[in-house]
Amino acid sequence: MSTGFFQMNDVMIRNELWVPITIRVAWDIYMARIDVRPNILKAAQIHVLSHLSAELPVDKAERLAGVYSQDFIKRYTEQRYEMPAWDADFEAPFSLDYRTKILERADKTSHRVFWLYYSDGLPLQKVAQKVSKPLRTVEKVCAVLRKQMRRVASEMGLDMQTWNDNRVDRAISFVGTLATGEPLNLDELGTGAGKKYTRRCPRLRRAHYLLRKGVLSTRDLQIPDDNQFVPRRQMLALRLHPDAKRYAKNIAEALGDSGVSIEQQGHAWLIDGVDIETAEEVLRDLAYHGTPAKQYVRGAMVSGPGDWFESFVLGPLPMRCLDAVRSKTWGDVDGMEELPVPLPPPPKATQWWFAAAVSTILSLTSIAWALETTESSSVVPLEAEFDSHVEFVDVRFDVSEAAYISVVRFKGGILQLEESFTPITKGRLSTGDGRFILRVDAPRIAVISSSQPIDDLDILMQAAQVNSHPVEALSTQVLSKYPTADVVVSPLAQGY
Repeated sequence: MSTGFFQMNDVMIRNELWVPITIRVAWDIYMARIDVRPNILKAAQIHVLSHLSAELPVDKAERLAGVYSQDFIKRYTEQRYEMPAWDADFEAPFSLDYRTKILERADKTSHRVFWLYYSDGLPLQKVAQKVSKPLRTVEKVCAVLRKQMRRVASEMGLDMQTWNDNRVDRAISFVGTLATGEPLNLDELGTGAGKKYTRRCPRLRRAHYLLRKGVLSTRDLQIPDDNQFVPRRQMLALRLHPDAKRYAKNIAEALGDSGVSIEQQGHAWLIDGVDIETAEEVLRDLAYHGTPAKQYVRGAMVSGPGDWFESFVLGPLPMRCLDAVRSKTWGDVDGMEELPVPLPPPPKATQWWFAAAVSTILSLTSIAWALETTESSSVVPLEAEFDSHVEFVDVRFDVSEAAYISVVRFKGGILQLEESFTPITKGRLSTGDGRFILRVDAPRIAVISSSQPIDDLDILMQAAQVNSHPVEALSTQVLSKYPTADVVVSPLAQGY
């Protein structure tokens, strides 16, 4: 059983982040037109806080909260698991001075556009309605604010002249959401007396509107008394090889509710640790029938911060699982015994009818057949096409999924083992059409298929080496020792 699963560190919810993150998360969910019910708010808090490291200062944590709240919204509304897009200017040294300098020369309309568009994140058309101006006028105001931002940045030692408008807009938005650090006055915020805070601090501005609209309550902003940790789970990410995508429906139907499909990550599923036994039974049955065979699946188990909310998983655990599974060998699934090789296909009924029809002929000729020397047929037949060159050989071959493959090169008059492949490892040579392809840096090669590893291949190569035709001699040696194997030798390149 593969048991080397990865352990992520615990994540403690930092008290100093509770209020700013709660306000940011509630605001983003509200702006996405999602009903901010208590259970949704709590799930979003867990999701965002579980991604924030203990070393992050509050201002950067608050900015990252915007990234991960959008990630939560995608998981909640679309069941999408993907790495969030990072702003290339995340580490840029923006400060409150930028906002002060941008707004010190701005008129009333520019002030309102700044707060509504760049700080609150309203669409431009909505901003135009709120300021009672044509959309074109609002767009001109944004152009002036961009010009101001470039000027201020130049004064602060940051060259923005080559930045496009979208990039400058993102920078202004960051400046527009920087909190001043003023404490929350919960006696005034959400009331008529709290309006004075809406032009001073974006965090207080959002808290005021969220409290006033009943989206948040003062209880939501109360810091927990004791240290809390993000819940932990153990989870398996299962991935299907692209060449076996036709079996994705089989896996999805067999797993049922035990597996959460992640289509945007290719054919992959998340399986809770408590459902591993069920998943193992499913995969073993599918592997027995080759639908898919074991070499087309791999799985990685990770233990870390994460939890279920409705039908999706919160926190960084799912993406860490998907990262871990990329380093696993095909056919290897954490937490499970080795999957079985496919059962041989049952004989076709037509073969039995044919055997009955010719049984009389076979009985009459059995003596002659017994005396006649016949060539044993391979149980793992190999069909290969070669493209031979003086410096290398490209081989494309078709062979049973259960076959072992050994490739021997003949270069400089010497036979050497190029590489051996098990039924699992040869999957990386797959072309996607049921065949395999390999390039060998030698003028001539021999490809050997067998139902088991050829452990004494080195000895057979040494015996063949002394022959005047080593490659052909090796083929004879292998077939003599392993009559159920198959050997195909590449032709000589022209001019060799």
